[in-house]
Amino acid sequence: MKQRFAGIILVLSLLFSSPVLAQIGSSGMAFLKLGVSGRGVSMGDAMSALVEGAAATYYNPAGLLPSSTGSMGTELMFMHKEWIQDSRTEFLGGAMPLGERSALGVSVVSTTVSDIEVHTRPGPAEATFTARNFSAGLSYAQAFGTNIRLGVTAKFLYEKILVDEASGYAVDLGAQMRTPVENLTAGIALANLGSMSRLESEKTSLPAMLRVGPAYSFAFAADEYRLNLAVDYLNIFPEKHSYVNTGAEFMFGSILAARGGYQFGSEGRGLSAGLGVRYGIVGLDYAYSRLAQDLGNTHTLSLAVTF
Repeated sequence: MKQRFAGIILVLSLLFSSPVLAQIGSSGMAFLKLGVSGRGVSMGDAMSALVEGAAATYYNPAGLLPSSTGSMGTELMFMHKEWIQDSRTEFLGGAMPLGERSALGVSVVSTTVSDIEVHTRPGPAEATFTARNFSAGLSYAQAFGTNIRLGVTAKFLYEKILVDEASGYAVDLGAQMRTPVENLTAGIALANLGSMSRLESEKTSLPAMLRVGPAYSFAFAADEYRLNLAVDYLNIFPEKHSYVNTGAEFMFGSILAARGGYQFGSEGRGLSAGLGVRYGIVGLDYAYSRLAQDLGNTHTLSLAVTF
């Protein structure tokens, strides 16, 4: 059993901690490093200062409060991502204002890898199983004055491989600030600060990380068009590796958005792109990312409803 388990751990480690996720390292629960919105993924996940609404439960909980109180509303968002080896990631999140200066968020993230073969000897597979990673979070954000928003997320974590299970807890902390420079904001988030129980005999190190960076937005042609630019410095502490995520978004009125991004410092992920369409209370976002080393592509689709 231990030999079989060790082999399974090796396969899943290669799958979940490989360049597929644009990060090679020693941390586990790597699904916590995946972006959860079509908008974010298409902009290279440079979202610490720019994110608002339900996606803020992942990128920066301070973003549960929008930069403009006039745009506050309850948002529900669902995301589906398909990537290497038929792996699937789903996200379901919500953001709800509590008055004008605070907001509450909830989120669920699940990653599934199906039909993993079990071999204890050469020959056909003796069985198959599904590996699962899961996170459920509760977030809260509070505004201080007109320029500072702070947020916190508490998460329950769970993973199962074959018959072995592990669970744990983590906390995310975040802030977003308006700077003295007009249209320039800044964001910072510390994510995945916590611990997991042992999975059989293996200790899992969470991908604790720092996101920090600015975003600049300006409108032209009588506010008919808008350009958003964002940069994030990302450091994953257990892996001792840093990245620079960059993103751009060009908005045609309030209906259509074209986006692009690039992650510098990654061996597996580079360019990403996508589109967003909004009609009334419904928004649909798509992101495409090309993976290195002939690992194929990832497709991310998210649907948001605001009311």
